[in-house]
Amino acid sequence: MPYKRRAEKPINHAKEDRTMTVDRTVRITGTEMKETINQFEQDRRSNGTRKAVRSLISEAFLIWMDALEQASAENDESCRVSVTRTECSLDRDTVIRITVGMDEMLSIRDAFLISAIVDEQRASREFLMDFAERPKQPSNAQRLEQLLSDAFRDPSARPDMKRCDQAINMLFDIIDMIPKPYRAQPFAVISYIMWWMGQEGAIAAAISALAIDDRCSLAAIVCSAVERHIGPAWTSET
Repeated sequence: MPYKRRAEKPINHAKEDRTMTVDRTVRITGTEMKETINQFEQDRRSNGTRKAVRSLISEAFLIWMDALEQASAENDESCRVSVTRTECSLDRDTVIRITVGMDEMLSIRDAFLISAIVDEQRASREFLMDFAERPKQPSNAQRLEQLLSDAFRDPSARPDMKRCDQAINMLFDIIDMIPKPYRAQPFAVISYIMWWMGQEGAIAAAISALAIDDRCSLAAIVCSAVERHIGPAWTSET
């Protein structure tokens, strides 16, 4: 089984050996976060949710997706000569927008999550943005459910480890930049990606999320899955 023991403490991400993707010299303040939240809420009232979501995260999501695609390219034999290291720069504004989006709307969080575990051929950035904007649209909800179901049940659907690692790196660096009350959803997404990869660190990341917000359902789902030794089909083939 991929999970042999339960971690007893939240994850110590500061000790992870990873390439930094943000400039951490000046951390983001709670005031900065609240200003963006207030602007997003005002945009929703004035322009509707769909336009507000697009205004908040469209550019940040493109930066995120480009970084994941570059990481995926490292798995392509034909690209290994020209691509030696995945580079990504998340500026201050991008970090704030991703964090606020994840915290304000679960559909935004889920779009970032799915982008890490499902490649862009199956889940295009256009679809994921549309899902973030309109999660209750029947076609969007059904397609997302099918993507997850197919990936979960298909033993041949192995994770793109470099893509997943890049997402985890960016999320850890986001966590390092933002105030603690806003870290629950990024930790929860990390926990799910790690669970998807069959890594024991999943439970520690989930506990970190729940320590901040004990109502974080995604983290609770990961904890339950790990405790019950449930994982994606591919993990049973290893």
